[in-house]
Amino acid sequence: MFSVAEALKKSFLFSFIDPSSVHKIAAISRLKAFQKNDIIFQDGDAASGFYIVARGMVKVYKLSFAGAEHILHMVGDGGSFAEAVVLGRLDRYPAFAEAALDSELLFIPKKDFLGLMRSDFGLTLSILSSMSEKLKYFNALVEGLSLQDADSRLAKYLLDLSIKNKSDSFALDVKKVDLAKKLGIVPETLSRIFNRFKTRRIIRLTKAQVTILNKGSLHAISSGEKVK
Repeated sequence: MFSVAEALKKSFLFSFIDPSSVHKIAAISRLKAFQKNDIIFQDGDAASGFYIVARGMVKVYKLSFAGAEHILHMVGDGGSFAEAVVLGRLDRYPAFAEAALDSELLFIPKKDFLGLMRSDFGLTLSILSSMSEKLKYFNALVEGLSLQDADSRLAKYLLDLSIKNKSDSFALDVKKVDLAKKLGIVPETLSRIFNRFKTRRIIRLTKAQVTILNKGSLHAISSGEKVK
């Protein structure tokens, strides 16, 4: 199991924070272990704090009135979620969070963290800087979902995953059914796009293992070129 200090060092949210502030945050935080499919919190639960993923993967999602699941984001190592309950002063969690894999999470209590922010102006500025970067990411994500077609979304996702893994051969970081939800398409459409990419020898796909064979074509598709 990770130590609290190790989990904080991996966090993107606290990447700009000085060591003394990290020590203060570590003192109020605690690690929690979750097994795959464990519910971390439900939409409407009392908001007691936020989380950092030390190891594993967390799915954050909403349910429609009809019960359909819509994934807001998948949070991996170093990522954080539910910060809005602190910075937005929310009393209830606005979505569901579920462990997509066996995971170790760092829990930071809302009340204690707000106390630190009031007493440490440097910490407050660093958090605002990190949140600004995260907001830019989500703005780009929303723009991509609204302007890109399904082929472009998958192409961009594969390119981003290649960059993250620093390799043209990598494993999908979520199940295909969850990937379809993340991209805003149905699983059948995702399967058809994967098949088109394979037929054109743009990628090779074996179960969840992807190898990019033609990165130029993938870049073109991510920019809007249609796959015949």
